[in-house]
Amino acid sequence: MNTPDIVIGIDLGTTNSAVAVAKDGKVEIIPVHGSQTMPSAVGVDPTGKLIIGKAAKNQSISAPESTVLSAKRLMGTEETVSLGSKDYRPEEISALILGELKKAAETHLGQPVNHAVITVPAFFNERQRQATQDAGTLAGLTVMRIINEPTAAALAYGAGAAEDSAPETILVYDLGGGTFDVSLVTIEKGIVEVKASHGDTHLGGDDFDQALAELAQQRHLEAHPGATFTPVIKRRIKGIMERAKIALSDAPYVQVREEYLTPEGHLDTELSRDDYEQLIDSHLEKTLVCLQQTLEQAASSAAAVDKIMLVGGATRTPRVMQMLQQLLGNRVHQEIDPDLIVAMGAAVQGATLAGQPAPAILIDITAHSYSNAALAADAGPFRELICVPIISRGTALPVTKSEVFSTHVDNQPRVQIDVYQGESYDPEQNNLLGTFFVEDLASVARGNEIIVQFKIDLNGMLTTTATEKRTGNAKTITFDTSGQHRINLDAARSNLAELLGTDSDDKEVYDDEEEEGQEDQEDSAAILSSAKSLRRRADALVKKGINDSDAATIQKQLEDSTTAIQAKDWPSLSKLNDSLSDLLFYLDD
Repeated sequence: MNTPDIVIGIDLGTTNSAVAVAKDGKVEIIPVHGSQTMPSAVGVDPTGKLIIGKAAKNQSISAPESTVLSAKRLMGTEETVSLGSKDYRPEEISALILGELKKAAETHLGQPVNHAVITVPAFFNERQRQATQDAGTLAGLTVMRIINEPTAAALAYGAGAAEDSAPETILVYDLGGGTFDVSLVTIEKGIVEVKASHGDTHLGGDDFDQALAELAQQRHLEAHPGATFTPVIKRRIKGIMERAKIALSDAPYVQVREEYLTPEGHLDTELSRDDYEQLIDSHLEKTLVCLQQTLEQAASSAAAVDKIMLVGGATRTPRVMQMLQQLLGNRVHQEIDPDLIVAMGAAVQGATLAGQPAPAILIDITAHSYSNAALAADAGPFRELICVPIISRGTALPVTKSEVFSTHVDNQPRVQIDVYQGESYDPEQNNLLGTFFVEDLASVARGNEIIVQFKIDLNGMLTTTATEKRTGNAKTITFDTSGQHRINLDAARSNLAELLGTDSDDKEVYDDEEEEGQEDQEDSAAILSSAKSLRRRADALVKKGINDSDAATIQKQLEDSTTAIQAKDWPSLSKLNDSLSDLLFYLDD
């Protein structure tokens, strides 16, 4: 696969989206319709013309039935949204938003743009990630990488850090329009490593707006008993209260007045910042639970956090800053605009993939555990089905791990592989990614060994291989998503063609540029991740006790690896990794 000249970075947000590019060591936000961010809104105007961005957001109050907002919250589901007289999948709506960002980038840069890095919430599952990738494909983009939003923010911050700057541990608190993520990240010598992540994919500024809208309806009813609220009026109220929320970031009170909101009269009420903060306090408490779980997962504490970085427009609420400063005892940092930093980090990663000198190297983790279902080993006729973790939450990406399972009856002809995502041992509490079978097993006594391998790439996509050890009989499935959820790209193109005023086969609009097979991602991040894993193994082995000669050999290997990392000499580091891996294998044995 040829290295593209330009790889843009896209923050596909619930409320607003942004696009950026990194060239010659500098990151630039690309204007869309004259602004640095574009509302993630899609609509059709009264003439049936497609409108995207600010025009659609402005229309949403008067024509909610012809406008779609917050489609990101539905990504990875089978739900559809109505736009005019037709229904669309969230991937299709997102593709229209991505297409508009692509068009803006091409206009600004004066050249075609076909490659992108797109960000997603760290807690997005496989279906949601694949839906995002499908949306990018529909928009005519080759999605080079899917990276997590708080990770992208840290990457943008790390890109500006000096090579000789002191190591930092940063808490990235990302509260956007529809999702929340928190990550603990270390930055050292230009290397950005995610230690732990947690989050909630249905928590954000939209919830704050809805709480304010319900308060406004309640007050209007108190002043005008019997008032009714149509969908148009409800959308109108939500828009009014969203503007009030923004005003309360800078003022303690705001007067909310909307003439003739309903036939019964005007909406006229004063809203205080205290009123607003009381309304959202329960939502903010949920974010603190996620924060504590992140610190626990990283085996860290509030005292270890050097800086707090705020990401996402909802973090402009003063209560958020106060809460975090009180809890962690640190000043909150907003050196980079919280609405733009995610797109900037995606652009930094894009520049690396385009072959430009890397201003920062990224090591990301998986935000979930991945398991295979198996019968518990307890004796008795009614053995329980449990999830056996193969890859644990917080593991550095990319990663490949295997576990062995056994058949439980004689001459068993096939095994069923059930792949789950989640932290519970109870399958019903986890997310079933999919099921497949390995057929035609050898006719042998029970205990026939089946090796199940999970491999997660740098996009967070999971590939599962189950192999009968005795015969080598194997089957491999890539669980990008559960089959019934994945969108049919050809059908989606046809569905969107009328809106776009194009032929569904028009390659100018929908460039079905599939990558000619994913290369093994032996890039710097993968090599560095392997080096860190080997270092942990080596340290554990030395602590367990080995002879002085072997310990000295290991110490020399680690010193050489450190030198290679500091010089960013990835080919040498790769060779050192191989050598150290062989040595550790010998000593472990």
